[in-house]
Amino acid sequence: MTINYDNLIGALRDEVQEYGELLSLFNDQQAAILERNPSRVLEVQDTIKEQLVTINDRRKRREQVAREFAVEIGEEPGSSVRQLIDKCEETVRPLLNALIYEVNQLISKTRRRGHQNQMLLARSIEVSQQILQRLNPGGLTKTYSRRGQISLVRGGTGSKYLARS
Repeated sequence: MTINYDNLIGALRDEVQEYGELLSLFNDQQAAILERNPSRVLEVQDTIKEQLVTINDRRKRREQVAREFAVEIGEEPGSSVRQLIDKCEETVRPLLNALIYEVNQLISKTRRRGHQNQMLLARSIEVSQQILQRLNPGGLTKTYSRRGQISLVRGGTGSKYLARS
C-alpha cells in the first residue's frame, strides 16, 4: 500500500510558516515599543490579531489532515501526529519529527516574545504615568477598579480619564 504523506507534510510546513510570521510580527512590535512609536505598535497589533486567526485556521487544517491520514493508515482518527509518525515509513519519519519539533519551538518562542512585549508595554505605560505625575503633581490621581485595573484621572472639577491599564 502506497501512503501519500504530502498533505500531512504540507500542513505542518504551513503551520511552521505561519508561526514564523507571527514571531516576526512580535519582533516588529517589540521594535516599535522600544522606538516609542505607538501608531506602529497599534498597526502591528492589528496584524498580529489577523495572523492569530490564520494560525488557528492552519492548526484546524493540520488536525483535519492528521485525522484523514490516520484513517488512511488504519489508525484512530483522534491519534496525534506524534503517534502517527511511528506508523510511517522510516524514510519520512525524520522530516515529520523535524516539522513537529519546529512547530513546537516556534510556539514556545512566540509565547515568550508575546509575554515580553506585554511586559514592555505595561512598563511603558507606567513610565508615562510617572512622567505625567511629575509634570503636574496635583493634577493626576491613580485609581483602581474592582478588577485591579489602574486608571489615571485628571484632578480638579472636570475629572476625566487619561489612561487605563
